[in-house]
Amino acid sequence: MKRLFVLLPCLALLALTGCVTVSESVLMHGLPPVHPDNVVIYFADDEVPEHKRVAVLVGRGHYAATTEGKMYDKLREEAGKLGANGVIVEEFREPSGTGKVVSAVLGVGGNRKGQAMAILVE
Repeated sequence: MKRLFVLLPCLALLALTGCVTVSESVLMHGLPPVHPDNVVIYFADDEVPEHKRVAVLVGRGHYAATTEGKMYDKLREEAGKLGANGVIVEEFREPSGTGKVVSAVLGVGGNRKGQAMAILVE
């Protein structure tokens, strides 16, 4: 029974951190939403068409419960809600080996993090 009380908080923490969250700083308001399938992912070294900046996006998710694909999908979803039809992925960081160990032992940290710019391509 004692093990169950120790295990339950760990499972709850994993459930809470298992999803990708995105915070945004909106720069342009009032745009109609765009379906995520119509939001194009660009990378910093891509040739990006002329555009307007809609929002700065920061995505986070626990490394053990997310993939890069889930991160990109969530960035596209959030950008589309704001009316952006493109996302420029500026930076994507994985947790360090030490961060993964600390996460496994203490249940904190270990986040993937991606920073992007939601854009409106004319």
